[in-house]
Amino acid sequence: MTTNQERLDWYLEAERKILMQQSVETAEGEKLTLANLSTVRNEIVRLQGLIARERSGGRRSMIKRNRLE
Repeated sequence: MTTNQERLDWYLEAERKILMQQSVETAEGEKLTLANLSTVRNEIVRLQGLIARERSGGRRSMIKRNRLE
């Protein structure tokens, strides 16, 4: 199973290739082209948010901190 960081790295590389007018093939065999760029960018933003929450302790950590205050 891949980590969110590994998935983010793959999507960043896919975005770079798409912008260079190259197609990218997913593990499922789907070809991503310039038409799929917004989908790739949305996934990058989603994964960046997940990784940021993981690094900051996530939502549960925030709830625990609020209860202690």
